[in-house]
Amino acid sequence: MNTPIPVDRQASRARLWLVVAAVLWSLSGAFTRVMTTDTGAVIGFSAHEPAMSPLAMAFWRVFWGGVILLLFVKPSQVRFTWRMPPVALTFAFMNATFVAALAIGSSASAVLLQYTAPFWVVLIGWMLWKEKLDRATVISLVLAMAGVGCLVIEGWEDGHLLAVGLALASGVGFALVLLGLGWLKDMPSAPVTVFNFLTGALVLLPVVLMQAPPTVKQLAVMAVFGGLQMGLPYLIAARALRHVSAREAGLITLLEPLLNPVWARLLAPESEPVTLWMALGGLGILGALVARYALGSSGKR
Repeated sequence: MNTPIPVDRQASRARLWLVVAAVLWSLSGAFTRVMTTDTGAVIGFSAHEPAMSPLAMAFWRVFWGGVILLLFVKPSQVRFTWRMPPVALTFAFMNATFVAALAIGSSASAVLLQYTAPFWVVLIGWMLWKEKLDRATVISLVLAMAGVGCLVIEGWEDGHLLAVGLALASGVGFALVLLGLGWLKDMPSAPVTVFNFLTGALVLLPVVLMQAPPTVKQLAVMAVFGGLQMGLPYLIAARALRHVSAREAGLITLLEPLLNPVWARLLAPESEPVTLWMALGGLGILGALVARYALGSSGKR
């Protein structure tokens, strides 16, 4: 007879898996550099030619992520509920606005995707469900938003207001995805993730059909990153959300945009200069995580 795992231990494991998911998500910085710059001198490999549009990259990443994860879906897991399409369309919205922000603006604007998600999760919970905000949550959110401000100042100074707006919209989308996964926590994680990914790909399919096809090398890179950087972390997050709140998940995954520029800088140092604003932003995010766990408890769900 199997001994049930205590609830506290399940929550601790879920938080650890969310950290793993955040690290895998953060590899998008490395992925982007391999696809957009000549990284041959650093890792002996590059797939930047011929140039591929950000929307096409977004399509192939979610397409391969969905196809690869589909291999791990058991027929007995396949279930459908009317709640799945709204969540999948929210994911598609998040994906499209994020890559659009990348296409017309700076990476600082796009990184808002991750940084503003916990704010919107808390705001939605407070407005719709009258959730109370404890001191640790308020302090962590203030620090996190201060970090956001530091990291996007340069983008605002460049006049990329539309890109900033798209990135903010993608942040709202990501928050809704986190809430949506929590809404679907009674469903098997793998088929839900596959459904989200393939819906996101379907939305971008018309754009891809109007462009030149990628090379075999580019398709291989997309397949690796689609599974490792997109598919696996979403599957992990969906399972972890069964044991932690969407609010806490949003705060933990703030590690993703903090690590993202690190991997990108390792591959292309000249394209990722370290600035004072970047350092201050990183300190703000780390401070938010420390405040969440030093001042608060795992608390009520």
